[in-house]
Amino acid sequence: MIAVPSGKVLRPVERLKAWLAVRGGGVGPLFYQIDAQGRLTDKSMSDRSIARLIQKYAKLVGLDPETVGGHSLRAGFLTEASRAGATIAKMQEVSRHKKVEVLLGYVRSAELFDDHAGEGFL
Repeated sequence: MIAVPSGKVLRPVERLKAWLAVRGGGVGPLFYQIDAQGRLTDKSMSDRSIARLIQKYAKLVGLDPETVGGHSLRAGFLTEASRAGATIAKMQEVSRHKKVEVLLGYVRSAELFDDHAGEGFL
C-alpha cells in the first residue's frame, strides 16, 4: 500500500477514483487494454503500451518523445521530491526501491541550480 496525497493541482486521488469508476474497483491490474472498438478488455496493458502513451502525450506538450518514457515519470517524481526536501526514507517508501543507490540514480540533478555561483548575474 502506498499513501497518495489528494493534491490541490494534479488531484491524483480524485483522478484515480474517477478511473476506478470506469475500470471497476475490484482486484486486478490498474490499467487494462482497450480493444479496436474502444472497449475496455480484461487484459492488462503492457509496459510498452504505457510507454507509448507517455510518449504520445509528451509530444503533445512539446517534449521530444524519444527522451521520455515510463521511468521519466518515476525520475521526475523522485527529483521533485528531493527538491522539495523529502527524506530518502520517505522517497523510498513511495518508490519501493530496495537499494538507496538505485533510488538516487533516478534523482536528476535536483540541486543543480541551488545557490548557483552565477545566480546574481543579469
